[in-house]
Amino acid sequence: SRPAPESAAACLELTKTLATATDLQEAALAGFIGVVDGTREVQRWGYPSTRSWLRSRLGMRESRAKERLTLARQRHRVPEMTERWTTGDLSAGYAATIADAITRLDDDDCPAAESILLGMVDQGFSAGKVASFGKRIRDVIAERDGTEQAPEDVARGYERSWIDSTRSLDGGRYIKGWLNAEDAAIWDGTLGPLAKPAGTDDHRDLSERTAAALTTVLSGGHKATKVTVICDLDTLTGG
Repeated sequence: SRPAPESAAACLELTKTLATATDLQEAALAGFIGVVDGTREVQRWGYPSTRSWLRSRLGMRESRAKERLTLARQRHRVPEMTERWTTGDLSAGYAATIADAITRLDDDDCPAAESILLGMVDQGFSAGKVASFGKRIRDVIAERDGTEQAPEDVARGYERSWIDSTRSLDGGRYIKGWLNAEDAAIWDGTLGPLAKPAGTDDHRDLSERTAAALTTVLSGGHKATKVTVICDLDTLTGG
C-alpha cells in the first residue's frame, strides 16, 4: 500500500473509488460463499458449518461471518437488489440490510419487501433507517396493501393471558402476547430485578435485557444454589 495523499479532496475521491471496488468484491464473495454453502463443501474439510469455516479459516468475526452468509443465502430471493449490487449501483451495506430483513419473510412477501426497501434507498434513507423499517417489514407490507389484521388482544379479550410464538426462517422466534394484571405482577416481580443494567458497561436497551432475563429464567439460571458446609468448631478456630 502507499501513503495517503496530503490532499483531502484526493483522499475523498480515492475513498469513493475504493469503496465501490469493495462493494463489488463483496458481491463476488457472496456468490462464491453461496456455492460453497449450497454444496456443503466445507464439511468435506472438517468444518461443521459454513459460518464456522468463515470464522476459523478466513478469520472473520461472528457478526461479519453471519452477515456474509446471509447475503450469500438471500441474494437469489431479491434479484433486483442483487443486480444493482453486482453492477455497482448499490452498496454492500444496503445489500446486507435488505438481505437481513427478508430472512424473516416467505417468498410471497419478498418482492414487496424488496420494492419497499429499494424505494427507501432511492429516496436517500440511510442504511440504519432502512434497517429499522426492515425489522418490521411484514407490518409495513400489510399496511401498504391494506391487509393488516385486527390486533390479537382485540380478538381475544382481556380476561386470560396469552402468548403466541412463531418460528422465523432464520431459526429464531417471534413472541407476542398480553398478560392480565395477576400474571403481569409475576412477570414484573421475576424479570424486573434480572432486567436491570449489569453495570456501566451494559449498553443493552430494556428490551434486550428483558429477553436475556426471560432466557435466564427459562433455563433455570436465576435460581441461587444453596450450599451447606458442616465442620467442627476446632477447624473454624484453628484449634
